[in-house]
Amino acid sequence: MSNRMCRQASKLPDPAVAIRLLGAADVDAWRALRLEGLRAHPDAFGAHADDEANWPLTDWRDRLAQRATLGAFIDGALVGTAALAIAPGTKNRHRGVLVGMYVAPQARGQHVGHALVHAVLDLARERVEVVRLSVAIGNSPAIALYLACGFRPYAVDPDAIRVDGRIVDDILMERRP
Repeated sequence: MSNRMCRQASKLPDPAVAIRLLGAADVDAWRALRLEGLRAHPDAFGAHADDEANWPLTDWRDRLAQRATLGAFIDGALVGTAALAIAPGTKNRHRGVLVGMYVAPQARGQHVGHALVHAVLDLARERVEVVRLSVAIGNSPAIALYLACGFRPYAVDPDAIRVDGRIVDDILMERRP
């Protein structure tokens, strides 16, 4: 399935949505948005909001420098984010991982998620042969988004994370960019 399937006419973002790579100047807005997502949807992320809230700003800047992190902006405000992480090393650098996907509630329904996934896939096409992701089994909106963008499940990761003592299983998905 091509990226065009992810960009069908019904899936195009509002023209007011701009997608671009985040840089050091975006670190405060990105930190705030990420912590919002971690707090609102703890089952959707492997990280914990309290852990990341305690990071010094230099750690946030370092993370931006280590990954290709994209931001979705509406009227200049950061409303969504997703990143392409590539493992270092000869044996793993053919695979990328879509991580940190989050769209703020006020921007949902405007196909921001589709635009972010498409932008990650565009970046990946130049860098890796396959893009993988994990998504909580109960996160049906995200699963639907990834399926619409051509990702296919290949495994289940039982007990992927634990949130307040609850087991959260993940679906592992992949696609060729």
